Formats: sequence, C-alpha cells, structure tokens
Amino acid sequence: MDKTIENYLSRKELVARILDVKEILQFSKGDKAKIIMGVTFDAGQTLDMMKYGLFLMDLHDLLTKKGVNAEAQWIIADHFMTDLNKDLAQEQAKSQGLERINFLQNLNTIYHGNICLLRTSKLSKGGDYQRNTKRLKEEIKLNPEFKEKVLLAIPEDRRENPEAINYPLEELATIQTLKTNIKVGPKSEIFYDFVAREFFEQIGFEKYIAIHLTNCLPFGNPEIPEGERAWVNKFGVLPYKKNSKGLGDYRIDPLNDDPKEVIELIRTTTDKRALVNLIVTADLAGHRLRKEISQTDFSTLPKLDQQALREQAVEGYHQFLTKTSRMPYRLE
Repeated sequence: MDKTIENYLSRKELVARILDVKEILQFSKGDKAKIIMGVTFDAGQTLDMMKYGLFLMDLHDLLTKKGVNAEAQWIIADHFMTDLNKDLAQEQAKSQGLERINFLQNLNTIYHGNICLLRTSKLSKGGDYQRNTKRLKEEIKLNPEFKEKVLLAIPEDRRENPEAINYPLEELATIQTLKTNIKVGPKSEIFYDFVAREFFEQIGFEKYIAIHLTNCLPFGNPEIPEGERAWVNKFGVLPYKKNSKGLGDYRIDPLNDDPKEVIELIRTTTDKRALVNLIVTADLAGHRLRKEISQTDFSTLPKLDQQALREQAVEGYHQFLTKTSRMPYRLE
C-alpha cells in the first residue's frame, strides 16, 4: 500500500468520507484513473472551489507519481442548469459558465494543476451519454427500489416535479459516460454515490470510488433559517455556488471580493469549522505554489481557540489564497 496517498487522504479535516479508500490504494503502475468533479455555478467564484481544485491537483499528482495513468477533469454542468432544472437562461448560463471556466483555468495556471474541463452541454449530445441515460430511465421503470433511492438525491422542494428525476439520472449517466474511476464532491452527493455503488454493476455500469471533502461553511455570524440549519450542519453549503442557501454575503469570493472586507468577515467568524476549512485550503495552496503536495497534520487545528484560528486564517488567506486574477480562457 502507498502510505503517502493513504496519509494524504486520512486527514479528517480535509476528507470527510471515501467509498472506498482501499480501492484507491489498489491503483498500481500502468492503471488508468479518471478523476472527475461536477460543478454548477452562479455569479460568484467561491473560496471552496479552490479547496476542491487543489485537492484534485494533489490526488492527480500523487497517483501520477505512483505510475498511474491519471486524468483529472472538471465537469461544467451547464445543461443541468438550463435544460434540466431550468434555473438559468442559455445566455446567462453561458456567461456565468465562462466566468467559472476562467477561474478554474486560472487555478490550474497559478497552482501548477493539470485538470481538464468539459461542458455537459457538449457531452450530453454524444451517443454513449444518450444510451446510458436511456438505460437508467429503463431501470427506473423496472426497479422500484432503484427509483426510491434515486429520488433521495432530489431536493425536497423539487420532488413533486415528475421531470426532476432526470437530474440525478443524467448525473449518473455523466459519471458512467466519462468512464469515471474516482468522483470528488461534497458530502451531499452521498445520495448519488450510494445508489451508484449499490446498483451500477447490476445494470452493467462500472462502479466508481466516491470522495467527499469536508463541509464548506459560511463565515461571519449568519442567521440561518431553522429549515436550512440542519441541512447546513450536516452537508454544509455547496462549494460551487456562492449563494448556496442564500448565504452569499457570508462566503468568500477570492476573485471579486474586497480583501479588506474578506479579512473583516474572517475576523467575525463564529464557526470554528469554517476557519479550519480556510486554513486547510491555504495550506494546500501554499504547498502547491512551492510545487509540493501537503502532508500537514491538521488534527491540532480544532483544538485552537477562536482567536488563534481567526488570525491563522487571515494570514493563510493573505499569503496563499489571493493570487487569482482574471485571465482570458476559452473552452473549445
């Protein structure tokens, strides 16, 4: 077993859950490892996307050093937002999607990453994607247990819409079409990943490994409505949407926010988990700027008092996470 990879993934302040870590450690020289993360987007670029991006870069490089033929990819889920959920108009999605692509490619450049990008609007037109989607829809009709578990992946406020089930089905079709070996995402994606690991092999699909990073949480001291509080405590806010759960004023956008306002937000933060998350992200960034991979032991961080965490978070943000700037980039 590769202790370097095992140690990297075992830090609970970075990785919340892996299904199943033993499978990652079994990759050996010459094996292929396709790593993906799917992202939606809004008008902001979140600090939390940096954590996910830096993690993908590190995992890709760790597997590559082991001799594995690793490939990492961000999947820009534009057609999920326009054709499936209908949350955005085409032009708005195109504009916001390009901003997100600029940001992610910028992370690649600054932090020495090698992550490719792909839009689902392009992927979904392919024959393999359409065949996989059709197969999953057939399984929904044939298998009540499969359908019941897929429905858990749909937010409660959308479940009354009979078309809402297409979203998780096409999410699963995306994963299968890309021949995914490892999928990285937030803890809330457990509903996709449990159902995939239970049913994929039964329907002729390839099972994949799921990695859930630690929750992304708001800074400052927001008043979270009672109905949302339990969800945020359990799953955090979405790493790829700044205004997830309406908490955009308490998230950090390292590309667009005033640095002085960011520092003030950090210094008024009451949730130690958010501060730890920032410090971990800054540590990953600092190592990648030096073309290293972090093996820092984060276990002492939660034991620090609030003020010490705030000042360490401020320093980490200022030193390692303010490097992003706008750079033109066009995804073909």
